[in-house]
Amino acid sequence: PGIGLSLLRDEILGPERFDRAFTAYIERWAFKHPTPNDFFRTMENVAGENLAWFWRGWFVNNWKSDIAVNDVKYVKNDAKNGAMITIECKEKMPLPIILEITTTSGKKETIKLPVEIWERNTTWTFRYPSTEEITSVVFDPAHVLPDGNTANDVWKSVK
Repeated sequence: PGIGLSLLRDEILGPERFDRAFTAYIERWAFKHPTPNDFFRTMENVAGENLAWFWRGWFVNNWKSDIAVNDVKYVKNDAKNGAMITIECKEKMPLPIILEITTTSGKKETIKLPVEIWERNTTWTFRYPSTEEITSVVFDPAHVLPDGNTANDVWKSVK
């Protein structure tokens, strides 16, 4: 539970929203007998975000997570037109996405995508506005998310 709450605070809600929601939970339920659902509802209500995916995967079930960077293709086969990057959620536990994209000039950019991208599909392709070739795409470069298989977290250009 401690790691789950740290993940919720540091990576999902952010310290400000988490601390406000957690304080409200303590104030509402001090000296009472709350259930886990009381905690879940209070956190969602005060933070203003549906966290059912997180409660279900982290606390109710013991789901695993595995996010993979599958492919990078250039629009019209030209890097100057942008790139289509495909990622996949290979297990039941979805996660928000943090990608580090490196181009041939050495420029690095971090892209964040919300967990809602996994609501309807297990793969997600998005357009990255590149102007040069991409040398690598790395999921969770700082290793702050609980990904069960890090072997598929990196896509590298074959050139």
